[in-house]
Amino acid sequence: MQINDILKHYPEVTAVHPACLAVPEISDDDRNALNADIARDGLLHEIVLTQDGQLIDGRNRLIACYLGNVEPRFKRTSRDPWDVAYSENIARRHLEKGQLAMFGARRKVWEAAEATKRFGGHHKTNQGNVSLVEGQSRDLAGAAVGVSGKSVDKAARILEKAPDLAAKVSAGQITLEAGFKETKAREKQKQFAPIAEPPKQKKESPVMATIVTAKGVESEIPLPGRVVFNKTTDAVDWAAYTWNPVTGCEHGCRFCYAREIANSQRMRDYYPNGFEPTFHPYRLLAPGNMPSPTENAGRDGRVFVCSMADLFGKWVPDDWIRQVFESCLEAPKWEYLFLTKWPARYAKMPLLEKAWYGASVIQQSDVARVEKAMKAFETDCVKWISLEPMLEPITFNDLSWCDLVVVGSQTSTNQPEGHVPEFAPEFDWVVNVVNECREFGVPYYLKANLGMDRPGMKLPKMEPRR
Repeated sequence: MQINDILKHYPEVTAVHPACLAVPEISDDDRNALNADIARDGLLHEIVLTQDGQLIDGRNRLIACYLGNVEPRFKRTSRDPWDVAYSENIARRHLEKGQLAMFGARRKVWEAAEATKRFGGHHKTNQGNVSLVEGQSRDLAGAAVGVSGKSVDKAARILEKAPDLAAKVSAGQITLEAGFKETKAREKQKQFAPIAEPPKQKKESPVMATIVTAKGVESEIPLPGRVVFNKTTDAVDWAAYTWNPVTGCEHGCRFCYAREIANSQRMRDYYPNGFEPTFHPYRLLAPGNMPSPTENAGRDGRVFVCSMADLFGKWVPDDWIRQVFESCLEAPKWEYLFLTKWPARYAKMPLLEKAWYGASVIQQSDVARVEKAMKAFETDCVKWISLEPMLEPITFNDLSWCDLVVVGSQTSTNQPEGHVPEFAPEFDWVVNVVNECREFGVPYYLKANLGMDRPGMKLPKMEPRR
């Protein structure tokens, strides 16, 4: 499995940095051992990303997490990606001179391309001495990995003229000198171009799954090898998984993170309808394909249903909801979390043994409708309210039915119409809700983005009373 095959499951990762791809692949034996270790012991070392989410270190660990259904942990760094890739991988492995030189050559080529971008297509010095700069660049690239600048030059020439030989040098299958000698021979005979490109093998067509919109329009998307829940990150500390048998929404909230993801270029293959409400019948298999959680598993036994949709929106056919609930009933040990702006439909569905029934409130006009709907059905499960984002001061009439109130801020998103900035509620708005929760004896959960993370509330900074 290649790293690009699984990136759609991890929105935190925006791309794979070239420095990560320049690191030679590990052997099959080492890969199998790593997969087994992570499946058994979990992820011990965090996966490293750039500040903008590009993967620098940990591609094999991320693949192992995906294969083993292990939750990955990410950290971001401002360090130079090539330095990170070298220190975390190249410096720790016993690699051949050619492998080191090829890493240095890839770095040199990347840095030259970046310099060209910065100078608007003209990579020149003030003195115009390009050859001197190139010589310095190769020596620096070689010194960074412990080989000579001449070796880096040889590797760069192989990389440019014979990519198939470059791959073999990177893998340690042939030496740098053998690759360079063969490259020169091909150049001399003017045959390196056709030889460098191996015959393309016909790729097998991926198995496709049919999905359908609420308007009855069918389309196809690639069917994953195994239909399971998606792992969440440490940032989601109330549920370990998400599951999206239905995607899309018609509420039109311009700040919606799910709308941003569904309309992104990298997710187009899996969201051909964008954010239009869509049913994915094959995903109903996921609960049955997951190992049952242990008793009292807490977060590890919870799954957020339709994090990329409002399952109970007015436009969603009853049959879609019925099929989702039937799938839940067939795997009753999971604790299913729901959240909707239209909780009136809860009373019309078969109630589950373990669930969180949530209602979204973002403005005062939502309160009366939500309170009426949430009091209209009886259950021993959790009833909760989400105030995320809280767009204005909100006062409740009766919270006696409620088991939890969650308050959070609005993070920034990039929507088809443009950038939507982050937004945090006023401190006093949150204090008032907390006081209401205390009055009714209702637990409350204040998300980190109210204070510790961005955007954060403007906390009071008063002067002393005189």
